[in-house]
Amino acid sequence: MGSEELSESGKEQWGGAAESWARLAEEEETGASARATDWMLEGAGLASGERVLELACGAGRVGLQAAPLVAPGGSILCSDFSAEMVAAVDRRIERLGLENVETAVLDAQDLRLEDESFDVVLCRFGYMLMPEPGRALVETERVLRPGGRLVTAVWGPAEENPWLTTIFEVVMERLGAPPPPPGTPGPFALGDAEALEGRLEEACLENIEVVKLEAEQPYDSVEAWWRHTREVGGPLAALFGALAPEDAEAIERESLARAREYERGSGVVFPAKVLGARAMRPG
Repeated sequence: MGSEELSESGKEQWGGAAESWARLAEEEETGASARATDWMLEGAGLASGERVLELACGAGRVGLQAAPLVAPGGSILCSDFSAEMVAAVDRRIERLGLENVETAVLDAQDLRLEDESFDVVLCRFGYMLMPEPGRALVETERVLRPGGRLVTAVWGPAEENPWLTTIFEVVMERLGAPPPPPGTPGPFALGDAEALEGRLEEACLENIEVVKLEAEQPYDSVEAWWRHTREVGGPLAALFGALAPEDAEAIERESLARAREYERGSGVVFPAKVLGARAMRPG
């Protein structure tokens, strides 16, 4: 499947998850995602008057939290390639009464934005899902002003994120499917720190810093983990929707059994690893 076909497929899959993302965005965020957001907002060093672009914004978790940090005089543009996700952000902006946040349906690999038009670009858990992350990073560099900053986060190595790989392993075993080939878009596509740094260098960014963030993914129960992971994972939800009932039931049963290894007290807590990265456009 080519890059264009992957993008169209991704739009449909993530658009289908937009309602779940919008609902969950109304709840306080915890775990690795919250850890990534805190690190990004601190590392971005946002100041009043700055213009910020959020790529692959999903429900706008990062961008909407950044809005007060650039006031007065600054602005946020939350963007996603899914029109359904952007519509969800629009509803949140209206409900929260934010006056310095706008939205746009944009493909990060082909930004229809002017050169050197933003002080900061934020992207949490987005580049790794794109068919051509290198192309998206080149576009990011293009729209940054000289001296502008990119702050991003991606999931670390698969083996250090059992909250998701537990399901992946069961699916592959049940269906007899091989692991995806290197370069396939997915949660762990940029999970190697050296490779991520290399991608940033190839996009002509400098002052690159990649850090490993230890985190946890807590859930009230293994059943809550199962429901949440299926709801927010667009491609995962699409996969389960296409499975035969007996396969779907077997995968759920075995996944829940393996997840019990991480039970702690009345809930379940998975270890997680995030890679955070900061870089700058040459001044």
